[in-house]
Amino acid sequence: MLDRPVIMNVIQRGDALALLRFLPEAYTPLAFFDPQHRVVLDKLKFGNEGERQRERCALPAMGEDYIDVCCREIARVLVPSGYCMRWLDTYGLCEAHHLRVADCLKCVDLIAWDNLRPGMGKRSRRRGDYLLVLQRSPVTAKNWRDHGIPNRWVEKVDRRIHPHVKPIDLIERLIAAVTLPGDLVIDPAAGSFGVLHAALRQGREFIGCDAVAPAIERFGEFAITNFPNSAAAPPVPTTGPARC
Repeated sequence: MLDRPVIMNVIQRGDALALLRFLPEAYTPLAFFDPQHRVVLDKLKFGNEGERQRERCALPAMGEDYIDVCCREIARVLVPSGYCMRWLDTYGLCEAHHLRVADCLKCVDLIAWDNLRPGMGKRSRRRGDYLLVLQRSPVTAKNWRDHGIPNRWVEKVDRRIHPHVKPIDLIERLIAAVTLPGDLVIDPAAGSFGVLHAALRQGREFIGCDAVAPAIERFGEFAITNFPNSAAAPPVPTTGPARC
């Protein structure tokens, strides 16, 4: 039981890990996770990060350990066979960052998103990101109802909404594929809150927050501060075995 009510279907400003740790185990069939990190900018040193990535650089960054802890908390709040849709860039995919939590979230599929916008790259130019389909055990495809989703998805987005905005049509299709009307969808690093709007259009409930929520002013909506910790702070140390 929760010690206070969860506010659903609204934009909230707050810390991803604080929100996840507030939620009970086996609470949702679907979570989206698009962590704000700087690992590719800090390690690859393209040389034009400040000019090309000004808005992204201004966002509070999550450390790699913090992101892993969030993934483990997502695994905990997923129902058995529930899904985590984890966004990852080329560097994170090649470095296999998702394998650090493979003991509780198994990668069962991969969707390559082409946003038709050439980005940075020391060799090939980056054009979009990747969506890893992670699943809590037991692994099964029986709860995936839309087998027409291609693994290469082309969709333009308006980055004026948010520097990390993701393809809303793909998100809506995925929500419909693995949830039923009335189900809950969570997004602890919501950014533009596109998942919120997609969930409501599909008749689902939503719980999520973002550390900055810059889309609030653009959408004219009110930020409810439920989870005010800073996402830039070090992760709270875990004790004992990981909860998965």
